[in-house]
Amino acid sequence: MEVLMLWLFPLIFQCVSVRADAIIHIGAIFEGNAAKDDEVFKQAVSDLNLNDDILQSEKITYSIKLIEANNPFHAVQEG
Repeated sequence: MEVLMLWLFPLIFQCVSVRADAIIHIGAIFEGNAAKDDEVFKQAVSDLNLNDDILQSEKITYSIKLIEANNPFHAVQEG
C-alpha cells in the first residue's frame, strides 16, 4: 500500500519565523484504504500542537484528501 503525503515543511518554517500566533496549514493525500495512516497523521499534528518546545505560539491545522487506490493521476489532480 502506497501512501502519498504532501508535507509543506518549508511553509512551516517560514511561518514560525515570520510572526507569533500563526496558524500553519498542512495537507496530506492518502489512498482511501489508508485509515491507519490517516489516524497517525492526525495524532502527529495533535502531538505537535501540544508540544510547547516545538511550537510556542503557533498552531497547526490540516486538511486530508482521500483518493482512490491504484490511480496515480488522482493524487496529481488533487495536489
